[in-house]
Amino acid sequence: MKIAILGAGNVGATLGRGLAAAGHRIAYAVRAPGDPKHDVSRSHAEVLAVPDAVREADAVILATPWAAAEAALASAGDLGGRPLLDATNPIGPGFTLTHGGDDSGGEQVARWAPSARVVKVFNTTGKENMADPRYGAARAAMFVAGDDEAARALALGLARDLGFEAASVGGLSRARVLEPLAMLWIRLAMGLGHGRDVALGLLRREGVAEAPAAAPSEGPPLSVAILGSGRIGAGLGRAWARAGHDVVFGVRDETDPETRALATALGARLASVRAAPEGADVVALAVPHRALDEVLAEAGELAGRVVIDCTNAVGPGFSLVHAHTTSAAEELARRLPRAHVVKSFNAQGAENLAAPVYDGVPAVNFFCGDDAAAKDAVRRLVRDIGFAPIDAGPLASARLLEPLMVVWVLAAQALGTRDLGFVLLRR
Repeated sequence: MKIAILGAGNVGATLGRGLAAAGHRIAYAVRAPGDPKHDVSRSHAEVLAVPDAVREADAVILATPWAAAEAALASAGDLGGRPLLDATNPIGPGFTLTHGGDDSGGEQVARWAPSARVVKVFNTTGKENMADPRYGAARAAMFVAGDDEAARALALGLARDLGFEAASVGGLSRARVLEPLAMLWIRLAMGLGHGRDVALGLLRREGVAEAPAAAPSEGPPLSVAILGSGRIGAGLGRAWARAGHDVVFGVRDETDPETRALATALGARLASVRAAPEGADVVALAVPHRALDEVLAEAGELAGRVVIDCTNAVGPGFSLVHAHTTSAAEELARRLPRAHVVKSFNAQGAENLAAPVYDGVPAVNFFCGDDAAAKDAVRRLVRDIGFAPIDAGPLASARLLEPLMVVWVLAAQALGTRDLGFVLLRR
């Protein structure tokens, strides 16, 4: 396949080398092909003027900085229905996303290039992983979003040609969750000290899932109130009771036979939503987000408590209610100013809570918050379930962790299994 790459910087050049090694013909589309800066050991590719490179291409990759993307597409002209693979991220002042909520950079690219079939891909990791996405037997994950099925299939194939484990997450509007995923990688790699040789991978299970063996928690038992006894609340309760913590479920109906059987089996207690947090070290909110107003009204202000926000604010079309300028967790913290809110346990299913270890490899669980002692408590509770705990930074990082839930659900659908976990791969 003949591929034109708009942008010959680190990302464009790395993609070009990898795709050329996979047998594709590469042309770098630049404004000044005679400029000596483009004459840098590119025997794998041609360097052509933008219109010439695009004219001969079967597909085009947009790999410019975001600030240069509109001009690059304008210089390319009519793309004539070609697949346009958008590897950019709409990063603006303060190193924040300029698009979010009901829009994305990918959708903006589609408006700039209306004659193209735009697919979001190659935006969620760094050039090191584009050069080599293999971590031993594991591979970095690459997610793909686009409205045109054939263009999406082409992008999946190119991602696999590079060595990624590729999965579709649906239409182009899902770029709204892939761009925050890029920011999460950036934060982990460069803001939180994990280094650039780190990648998000996917864990799937061969055979029957087994719950981890009971192991005592490090330190004295915590008193944990779980508001909600559905699949997530019950899963958290089982794991924490197994680790030796004192668990109480805050429920509206203490006489419900199923809930009473759960508590009896775990050696846990039942209490009203109002009474359960009394004396608790930690309160986990494990109710549907639509029920949160009623639960908080009954529970009170939860002053001094570590409050784990396990909820996801999902609206119509399986979209997030909150945009890139806030998050459900930050809004919760504003409502509970005397509590210590930590976001965690929101980006996986009950299957992960029951069996978080995949062939000896623990799935990761991210958490974020502003209070160090509260985060230490949550880190311990994450580890007690069997996850590898990963600190994602301040509570504002919930803007990146809440979209991760959508990625998990859509990837599980694409791969045909909810027994799916994230892993942080390291070289």
